[in-house]
Amino acid sequence: MAVVHAEEMPYFSGCEKYKYKKDKKRTCSNERMISFLAFNVEYPEEAKIAGAEGIVYVSFIIDEGGRVIQPSIIRDIGYGCGKAAIDVLKKMPKWEPGKNNGETVRVKLNLPIHFYLKSGVSNPLNSDDYKITWGALKGNQITIGELKVNLNNIIMVRDRFGEPVSFGVLNLSYKRKNNFQTATSNGILNKKQKKIIKKAKAGGKFYLEVIVNDGNKRIKVGKEFDLVE
Repeated sequence: MAVVHAEEMPYFSGCEKYKYKKDKKRTCSNERMISFLAFNVEYPEEAKIAGAEGIVYVSFIIDEGGRVIQPSIIRDIGYGCGKAAIDVLKKMPKWEPGKNNGETVRVKLNLPIHFYLKSGVSNPLNSDDYKITWGALKGNQITIGELKVNLNNIIMVRDRFGEPVSFGVLNLSYKRKNNFQTATSNGILNKKQKKIIKKAKAGGKFYLEVIVNDGNKRIKVGKEFDLVE
C-alpha cells in the first residue's frame, strides 16, 4: 500500500550530494525532474497537427527501491498526449524513495505534464522570437571536438532582431542511452555543467534551456544538439 504523504517525500535522481540540506535537495529534485520532462516528453504528431494543447495529469508510485510503478492517467487531453505522458514516466530513472520514521515506504505522486505549442510559454524546441547561440556552434549536429572547443565560450540568447537579451538561469541536460544528467547555473557554465560536457560521448544529446522574461511572460528558449563522431 502506498502513502500520499511521507515524512520525507521521494527525491528525483541526482541530488544525493545535498544529504543534509533538505531545502536545496528538494529544489534540486524539482529542477532535475522539470529538465528531464523537457528533454524526454515527445509531443505527439497527432496533437501537433490538431493544435492540441493542455495538461495531462498522471499518477504513479515510487516504490521502496525508487522505481516508478503503476503509472496511470488522471486526466487526458487526447490526441496521444496521455500515452506520451505515460511513456515519459516509464523512462524515468530511479528516485530516492520516500521515508517514514527512517524506513522506506511506497509513495503515490500526482504530476501535471504540460503540452503547449505556443500559449504564453513558447515551445522550447521551436522558439521563433528568441534563439540560443553558443560560440561558433552551428546547426544541431556537432562533434565532440567542436563541443569541447566551445567549452569556455559564452552562451547567449538573441531576439528576433539579433539583439542579445538577458536571462538568469541556464539548464543543461545530457542524455545517452540510460545515462541522464542535468545541472543548473546562473547563466554561465559552471563546473558541474563543464564536467558533464567533458565526459560526453558521440551518440548523446545535449539540451540547453533558459527562461527569458518578455513583459509579463516567462518564455522558455531551448536548443538541442546531437553529438556525432
